[in-house]
Amino acid sequence: MELIHTSPVEIKEITRSGRFGEFLFFSDREYSMGGHDYIAYSIEVGEDDIIEAGQLFYRHDSAEVADIIEQVADRFNVDIETAEGLIDESVNIYDVDGIDPEEAAETSWDIQLYTAKVAKKLGYRGVAVEDETGTSYMIDMLGRESELVKK
Repeated sequence: MELIHTSPVEIKEITRSGRFGEFLFFSDREYSMGGHDYIAYSIEVGEDDIIEAGQLFYRHDSAEVADIIEQVADRFNVDIETAEGLIDESVNIYDVDGIDPEEAAETSWDIQLYTAKVAKKLGYRGVAVEDETGTSYMIDMLGRESELVKK
């Protein structure tokens, strides 16, 4: 499947630093980032290389990624079941006690990173997550800069 990423700057190297580490957000269509100039890139990813967030613990035992689930539970002061729900998107961050509503949007981005890390650890290249634009795909691009094709 063809996926599109837009960036305000040319991408020369993917690293693990930055908010989303080695993962880039993609869409099935070209999108504008707030009306600013951007560079659009496309990649081809096999559908079997991507898992939907909601399928993570349906297809896999959560014990395989217990370390990441525990990180989420500790970081957001929630129980293991809630942490799993945040990761697989069955629990909405806005419904979690103790999360400042003004910080919930940014917190949801942090949760998406954990979701991508779970997918990667389970052997997937990426994960389909839901956000304000619909379905987005977080794809592991570390060492795969050459796959990005300017549109």
